Amino acid sequence: MSSFRLASRYSKSLLQLAQEKGQLEAVKADMALISNTLKSSRDLHVMLQSPIIPSDKKEAILAKVFGSSVHELTNKFIVLLTKKGRESFLGEVAGSFINQYDLLNNITNVKLTTATAVDQATVDTIINKLKAKENIKEIKLVHDVDASLIGGFVLTYGDKQIDTSARKSLNRLKTLVDDDSYIKAY
Repeated sequence: MSSFRLASRYSKSLLQLAQEKGQLEAVKADMALISNTLKSSRDLHVMLQSPIIPSDKKEAILAKVFGSSVHELTNKFIVLLTKKGRESFLGEVAGSFINQYDLLNNITNVKLTTATAVDQATVDTIINKLKAKENIKEIKLVHDVDASLIGGFVLTYGDKQIDTSARKSLNRLKTLVDDDSYIKAY
């Protein structure tokens, strides 16, 4: 079974259980904590991937790292993953849980990349226009700055992208100039 399918199945099960128990928000916060911790700690990530370290040691380490800072349901879920030998997928399961939570609550993840830092009013204008155009209720925004865009912005959401950057315009112009089909051949 692929890691994507495995993470999706475990996260769906946890999401349904958290909904039934009325602890969805607490578990979502726990999954965000787990995801961020695993992304920021290479040692913890490598330990979970290691086939040499026994599952009971991994379980003890995870209990020390997350034990008191996560909800009881999340602790039991972590124990279940380690007992099943799936602890190496914990980060993927946490990420999948967050994505499914966002889908459930109609939250759209949006990435805005601009050529230079822009003020909040400009960001709000872009986001409000996107909300109106696509009928989006709630947005989770990530804003990056990429000087290679030269000017303009790139807006990515779902499977769509709006690219108004100067880099794209220049590349399109370069492609037109490189294509010498406009020159008559004699």
